[in-house]
Amino acid sequence: MLRRFSRGGAEAASCADPDALWFDLESPTEAEESEVEAALGIDVPTPAERAAFEESARFYEDNGALYLTATLLGRRDEGMFVSGPVTFILTKGKLVTVRQVRPRAFDVGQGRASARLGSAQTGADVLFALLEGAGERLADLLAEATREADAISQRVFAEDVEPDLRSILRALGRVGALAALSHDSLASLQRLIVFARAAKDRHGLDDKRLAALARDAGELERIAEALQPRLSFLQDATLGLINAAQTNVLKALSVATMAFIPPTLIASIFGMNFEAMTWFKTGWGPWVGFLLMLLAPAILFAIAKWRKWF
Repeated sequence: MLRRFSRGGAEAASCADPDALWFDLESPTEAEESEVEAALGIDVPTPAERAAFEESARFYEDNGALYLTATLLGRRDEGMFVSGPVTFILTKGKLVTVRQVRPRAFDVGQGRASARLGSAQTGADVLFALLEGAGERLADLLAEATREADAISQRVFAEDVEPDLRSILRALGRVGALAALSHDSLASLQRLIVFARAAKDRHGLDDKRLAALARDAGELERIAEALQPRLSFLQDATLGLINAAQTNVLKALSVATMAFIPPTLIASIFGMNFEAMTWFKTGWGPWVGFLLMLLAPAILFAIAKWRKWF
């Protein structure tokens, strides 16, 4: 899908519109890529090129255009968060974005980034609006993850209720995945900003805004790094509680075994039809058997208590 936006955030009629500032290619077709390439004289990177991790594939200049690729978070069909490469191409005072995911900063008419997009006068302004919006979204997600980690901690260590450990593990998995994706995104933003600052003079980028973005991304990355050990601790604590619960089940099974296995053994012996065991057939024989069935588990329980097995 190709969307074209002019100054003020309104949609432009065509790529040839002189007021068009931003061309957004979301999962584009070959025809849409060709239309933008012909209008601006650029080469849109392929999905394989955008997915590469090496510096030379993500950040470079070609034919007067600046190519920057960052890994951003978005959703697909309102499901779980996913991350994917988003390429920013700054050329001739205009911005082209190429992406597969749907970051909230790209939703024109929604969120804080939309207000900045409405006041953008150049492609560089649109670039800053999108990057700042992406940073704000990551800050919101990390704050949400921190609050959820606090709530999970209270559930894990609550004394008055028995926590649902299976649901807690699933919640920890979701929060941990979100923290890891946020950390990767922030790291890629920092790499992007370093290259953009080196090329700022050739493409009209404001160094102060880039420095502010770098500072915010660094602080958020430290928050994400601090959150991950905390989530690992909560996961270890939850698994420890699961092991403790399983141990209690095994103890209960052991008690049942001590209660029923010895009487079963004695009953099996009394059920033998050997002719030499004549006292089994006497009048007092069954009573001896019943007594042994009671004494055997009682003695085992006493030994277990003495050895503190449970």
